[in-house]
Amino acid sequence: METDSFFYQLLKQLPETLFQLLGLPGEQARAYRFDSVEVKKSYRIDGLLLPNVRTLPLFFVEVQFQYLASFYANLFAKVFGYLDENDPAQEWVAVAIFANRGLEPKERRPYQPLLESPLVKRIFLDEYEPPIDGSLGLSILQLVSASVEETKPLVARLMRRAESEIPHSDQGLKVVELVEELLVRRFTQLDREEIRKMFQLHDLRESKVWQEAHQDGIKEGKTIAHAEVARNLIDSGMPVKEVAKVLKISAAQVRRLAKNAKG
Repeated sequence: METDSFFYQLLKQLPETLFQLLGLPGEQARAYRFDSVEVKKSYRIDGLLLPNVRTLPLFFVEVQFQYLASFYANLFAKVFGYLDENDPAQEWVAVAIFANRGLEPKERRPYQPLLESPLVKRIFLDEYEPPIDGSLGLSILQLVSASVEETKPLVARLMRRAESEIPHSDQGLKVVELVEELLVRRFTQLDREEIRKMFQLHDLRESKVWQEAHQDGIKEGKTIAHAEVARNLIDSGMPVKEVAKVLKISAAQVRRLAKNAKG
């Protein structure tokens, strides 16, 4: 299963998931921003959580779903390459996420001191048991290693939780999209429509609560896009009245959008 892009989206959309995996408060994610970066144009870090304050450590995240003998050599090359390019004094933690323990490199002697230190956290998803009241992100991770028989009831529970979240925030929408992407990667013999029918994702997508939330999201996206265009056109010297004509909105709306974009 191709996993890099899925985990990138999961940690970007629900960054609290990583901290909860590590037994830390999910709220800690608010002090970080998620990124994926290249080190010296030869290594790409799957995920990097950058702290907003220097007193917190960096979190390097690498996901492995196939055996690679050089995994740890590669991981630490990325860690120290990043520190060398940025700030060698920055505290850090490397998180290695394996689908199962059998995928961890068998020869670990050169890295044992690091692996036994607090600097490295190893997670084996098939051994991880999320708490009963675990977050939506942790529940999604259960789907990674669940058997085919376990997948349907897990998806059904996730959809019920997602639907209850949708009226209050956009997290429910994110969860449905992430679940769908994961299922597409797991069941490669099926196309997206077949997966939606098999796991009854259509039921939620066609519900009133989904349609309303989706339309709200589209409106918000258009507002953000208009704000960026308004700001760029005004910055280029175009008069407000001309910008209003281009965007087909009032001059007052243009001023308000441009002000919000700058803020």
